[in-house]
Amino acid sequence: MRGSVYSIAASLITWTSGAVRLVLLTRFLLPADVGVFTQAMVFVVLAARIYNFGLNVAVVHRQDEAGNLLPTYFSLRLILMTISLGGLALLTPWIGSWYNDMPLLAAVMLALIAAEVLNGLNDVQLVIMDRRLAFRRGAAADVISSLAMTLVAPLMAWQGLGVWALVGEQASGFIARSLVVWTGGQHWRAQVGWQSDTARWLIRYSGTVWFGGNLTYVLDRFDDFWIGQALGATQLGFYARAYEFARYSRRVVANPILGVFFPTYARLQQDRARLSRAFFRATSLMIRSGGLFSLVFVLTAPEFIPLILGKQWLPMLTAFQLMIVYTFLDPIALSAIHLLTATGHPQQVLRIRAIQTAFFIPAVIIASQHWGIEGVAIVADLMMLLGTLFLFGATRYIVDYSQTRLWLWPLVAVIGVGAVTLALTPLWRSLSPWAAWLGKGLLITGMYVGILWLTERKQIRSAWQMVWGALPPRLQQLRSR
Repeated sequence: MRGSVYSIAASLITWTSGAVRLVLLTRFLLPADVGVFTQAMVFVVLAARIYNFGLNVAVVHRQDEAGNLLPTYFSLRLILMTISLGGLALLTPWIGSWYNDMPLLAAVMLALIAAEVLNGLNDVQLVIMDRRLAFRRGAAADVISSLAMTLVAPLMAWQGLGVWALVGEQASGFIARSLVVWTGGQHWRAQVGWQSDTARWLIRYSGTVWFGGNLTYVLDRFDDFWIGQALGATQLGFYARAYEFARYSRRVVANPILGVFFPTYARLQQDRARLSRAFFRATSLMIRSGGLFSLVFVLTAPEFIPLILGKQWLPMLTAFQLMIVYTFLDPIALSAIHLLTATGHPQQVLRIRAIQTAFFIPAVIIASQHWGIEGVAIVADLMMLLGTLFLFGATRYIVDYSQTRLWLWPLVAVIGVGAVTLALTPLWRSLSPWAAWLGKGLLITGMYVGILWLTERKQIRSAWQMVWGALPPRLQQLRSR
């Protein structure tokens, strides 16, 4: 229970810090800077996926430390890190030659590879902390890392260092995290070792997890890779920032709720009735809060982008607004994924990811050639819609709920509020940008909350009560103070 308190408190700090950092960096940087960094991260994250190989999940899953588990795990990671990151470093000059409009790409990749070495070593300690339930130290590492990134990266961007501010963001976070996880009396003292049976078990267990994660990587990164290759750094910068803001609903809406409910799903998997109620209430709450988040974020974008991010980012407006379907469905799809995983059906998620990937790759290639980043944004929407339909179809074999009760009134509210807000476009244009932003926000929030309160206030109350009841006792006590 204490671990949940630390995790939630740390999340509140890191969300706030991360939001401030994202806005400041976007304000101070050019789209091409973000594009070069995003393209470099496509390759660095791929190398990280290779050396991680799902080993972390295997180590946390295994209850005992027999068979020289931790030294074997550490040694196996060092071998895979050397192969993947060393191989990428050797290939970097060749990769850099593909991108004529990104002269700094190779240098940025090498710097990120060096930073990733430290990240990989930090990850070892964090995994062992998870095994030993040392949540307080892990939460402290998250907070200190986030604060360091928020201090260093915007300052570098303000000083005009461009893409190197984003490299500094990564490096400062990894360095700050290492000072927490590798010092003090509670850290694991690294040692190499080898037990062949243990190594074989780690590789065998990790393989399935790793393959499924690779499909997620393709869905997350192929559009970045292709836009950078086909459309260049500036267009990739616009798309990457639009995509990052579109995914912020996952951090704000989904992660807090699912962080509470994922253990509940696993605990109730043998009780279909109670599991159904838990899934329905958690998901209905995310649909309703996600609908409001999506409307405010997308419909106020014409004011938000120039006022907060800067006029240099206005070309991403259309792509960002087109991502309303993605913004709305992303956290909801994550709820279905958590249910399927917690109840022992990860193969269903794997199959659906494969279907999404088979659609996504050719669609991105075609759409980018004909309609640019706006076309890719529509493809991302369709990919998310396709996955959500299949995921919720799969949940019907595990839980029972009414699709009408789950979706009807939130969709009515989203469509109705969106239509009214767009119909008032002449009014918004007659106001100052700040007044239009404030007016839209108040109208959207008031209408959306009003519609749902009139139609289903009992359901909303019961969902919140269930969320609160799933929290640790220490957090529940806060409500009574």
